[in-house]
Amino acid sequence: MMHAAIAIGSNSTRMLCAEKTENGLGNILRGREETRLFSALDENGCLPTEKIRETVQAVKALHEAALKHGAKSCVLFATSASRDAKNSRDLVEGIRGETGLAMQIISGEEEARLAFFACAGREKTLVMDIGGGSTELTLGMDGNILSAASAQMGASRLMKMQEIWCEQDAQKAVQLAKAAMQPFTDALKERAAGARFVGIGGTCTAAAGIANGRMFSVDEMEGAQVTLSEAKRQLQMLAGMTLQEREQVDGLPATRALHMPNGLCILIAVMELLGFDRLSVSGRNNLDGYLLSLEETV
Repeated sequence: MMHAAIAIGSNSTRMLCAEKTENGLGNILRGREETRLFSALDENGCLPTEKIRETVQAVKALHEAALKHGAKSCVLFATSASRDAKNSRDLVEGIRGETGLAMQIISGEEEARLAFFACAGREKTLVMDIGGGSTELTLGMDGNILSAASAQMGASRLMKMQEIWCEQDAQKAVQLAKAAMQPFTDALKERAAGARFVGIGGTCTAAAGIANGRMFSVDEMEGAQVTLSEAKRQLQMLAGMTLQEREQVDGLPATRALHMPNGLCILIAVMELLGFDRLSVSGRNNLDGYLLSLEETV
């Protein structure tokens, strides 16, 4: 049976429609709309009315695409920006009225769980999901989660704290990221020793794209490597560029050009705090994790 899931993230709203099989997911359709909820939050922590309307229409378009692809069911969940928004109820009601979908705002721990199921195998694996508003770290083995945590530190959140337009800005942002992530990495460091380290989310996939000079498809992305030294090289390069120059960098989606340096700061901070010199990148995300965690197998 074809199932669909839509996730309203801090930077984008994404859709995955697929059939679950004994070998994973098949007959896959992916969709994406740039909605940028986190950066739209005003000084009172509220989403502007126009941004709510825009997001409602994005969900409607993705839902219609999933139905056209044959989805028999569709779930909708939202993550960090919606957790932060004081008027998230307006978004919930707007989507329900336009599409009939009931939006669930999931916890950071649930977000971490879905990230793990997206790409973890049987070996001990630490999965990092750098989002716009939060970063999830999940350790597991043999399909079982040993630890799941969500830190209030994402690329867009860090950018609001410290924009990056020079090397000095970058160093300040790395220190801010380390201060936010250290309580979580300290709790994980001993248990994560020897684990396979996997990164998902836009920062990690874009870092792999820049390293290889081109953007990858989801399938091509699987297993691409990003070293700590390469992440530092990219941060140094992007920190000294204008926005227009960043948008021309091979492998970097233009939509990520503004906050990519901040995402790299989080990536570097976590790798240094945990002592990893490289990570393996996956193009999968929490939508894959949700569909793969369904009990039904067809």
